[in-house]
Amino acid sequence: MTALNFTLIDLLGVWAGVLLFSLIALLPGYAVGWAFHLFDFRRRLFGSRLVIGVVLSLAFSPIFIYLTALIFSLKTAAVGLALLLIIPIFKEKNIKRFNKRWQFFAWAGAAWAVFAAFSLVNLQWGNSLWLSIISFDQTGRVSIVDAITRSGVPPINPSYYPGEAVPLMFLYYFWYILCSLIDMLGGSMVDARAALNASSIWAGFGLIAIVLLYLRLRNGDAWQTAWRGVALLSVSGLDVLPALMLMLATRQIIGSVDVWNTWIVSWAGSALWVPHHLAALVAALTAILLIQYARHKDIPHRRLYPLFAGAALASAFGLSVWVTFVFGVFWLLWFITLIVQREQGSAWAVFLSAATALFFSSPFLVGLIQSASSAGEFPIIFEVRSFLQLESFVKDLPVVWRSFVMLAALPFNYILELGFFSLAGLLWFTLHDRTSILSNPFYLAELLLLAVTLMIASLLRSTLGSNDLGWRAWLAGQFVLLIWGVDVWIALQIPLRTKRILLIFALFGVLSSATDAALLRSAWVFMTDGEESRRYYSARLAYEFIRDHTPGSAIVQNNPFHFVDRPSGLYGTRQMVISSRTPYGMVTEAEFERLSNSVGALFLAQTADWREADQICAKHAINIFILSSADPAWQNLSALKIQRAPRYENAYYAIFDCGEN
Repeated sequence: MTALNFTLIDLLGVWAGVLLFSLIALLPGYAVGWAFHLFDFRRRLFGSRLVIGVVLSLAFSPIFIYLTALIFSLKTAAVGLALLLIIPIFKEKNIKRFNKRWQFFAWAGAAWAVFAAFSLVNLQWGNSLWLSIISFDQTGRVSIVDAITRSGVPPINPSYYPGEAVPLMFLYYFWYILCSLIDMLGGSMVDARAALNASSIWAGFGLIAIVLLYLRLRNGDAWQTAWRGVALLSVSGLDVLPALMLMLATRQIIGSVDVWNTWIVSWAGSALWVPHHLAALVAALTAILLIQYARHKDIPHRRLYPLFAGAALASAFGLSVWVTFVFGVFWLLWFITLIVQREQGSAWAVFLSAATALFFSSPFLVGLIQSASSAGEFPIIFEVRSFLQLESFVKDLPVVWRSFVMLAALPFNYILELGFFSLAGLLWFTLHDRTSILSNPFYLAELLLLAVTLMIASLLRSTLGSNDLGWRAWLAGQFVLLIWGVDVWIALQIPLRTKRILLIFALFGVLSSATDAALLRSAWVFMTDGEESRRYYSARLAYEFIRDHTPGSAIVQNNPFHFVDRPSGLYGTRQMVISSRTPYGMVTEAEFERLSNSVGALFLAQTADWREADQICAKHAINIFILSSADPAWQNLSALKIQRAPRYENAYYAIFDCGEN
């Protein structure tokens, strides 16, 4: 289909997507910051303004674009952004006013961008295509981005078509809206997958920016400690030790160092795997900063800060329900604490921001509740956080005894998962007494947020497939411990022996992050063979043919019995009747099996009979039949080709017209 190397195509698409993402993840916040002088915006140097611009953009762009696209269209949202950027940011005269220490942050951001791009793109060698382990999760997400581009907001379910398009409501999809807008603006150079990959890079930028801004506003030291916070983003837990033991015991390569236990993912891993959850963290933390900054009596537009905080919380809710659930509980506890402390002004700001968030997110919340009620299962249950290495020993015990065992294992569990930060968190309390914690608004909020994280992540789990609540809830706690890690780092009164232990834990944390990064990129080579990589190369060629030679309204179908069929999600740009990604739409198991069995007969056929195939395709409105060498019906390919010439064929794929075409 193309003479160019797919790796080069992917890299060009990612870099174009990164540039276009600045229209969403930098300039809108820059404009709002300038217009309302948020965080003393106009008095700051250009580097500081860029940081504030990124933070405010990730806080406000999702809810603004969602509401505009919902009421009007994505194109209207793009026009709205363009109008927003007319605000006098173009009068900027201090672009050259960069402090030298900003060079460190610029190089850190550039290094992250190069690393993330290399970690995510397809690597082509000859006629083989090597994917990243992260493609497992991207299989569903890319198809949603493409569905929004094709159908608008709310998107249709791209992998469920029971005779008509079905809106995809039971999903926090705000991040995918942003990616879809980049997909639209990027034309043929930036597709849905490139946009999603670029979004991971910007999620990393957002994380760096919120660390910088939070430490600056909290410590008031003109960025003196900020570089330490950015450096600590490279530190993870002690996962490398049990992960290596697991690989030695099983003599198998694993895809991530986190698979040995219930996940607490490194910062880089979160940006690559789940940029939407990380963006939700940035938005929610921005809401906290807005409330804290509004304590100053002499700032302009002070009464608007709670409204902006509410918009940030609304964005967070649509970016990640699980992350926002933690902040929602924290918000309530924070409000009660402020009332008890007789901080009436701050308590009122917290309340007003929550009410504003509910107002802005109400359309999304209504759709979420309606879809949840049809699912018939409460999404959260009580369960003590699992220490996976003990599961084989407690699986036959009563639930109560199992819970006691896992509860007793929690301290050791968290020491391994958090490493340096578990020790730094304990040491932090030796540096601050009760009075200083209660009197410092930042310290108190951090303590409450960490306590809420610990309770939720330790005692609750989500029931919708994986334990996303238990995995993502710790993002808030990880941030607090990172900030406390900076405090401990600069403390002078810590004993030398303790500092050495901290250093050892930090080194293992860096090693864990580095090992995880290496596995995410290279494990595919060890976990697959050359045949499968050649199959993926052929699959990409086949799906590119479908993209270039079929109408956008076409309905295509591959074998629904393939679990997590990566090519259909990563490269597909057309509606499907049913696929293994369908749980995104909360389709019942019975409905999934009914459609899979009906459509799956196409791929299990023992005879080459186009009449039966056309009847199935016509029944389900299928226009394109995608046959691969992994399907039983592939053995009939020669007979099928005699009766009907394929639209496209390569060594592993054949594309046929099917049904009433």
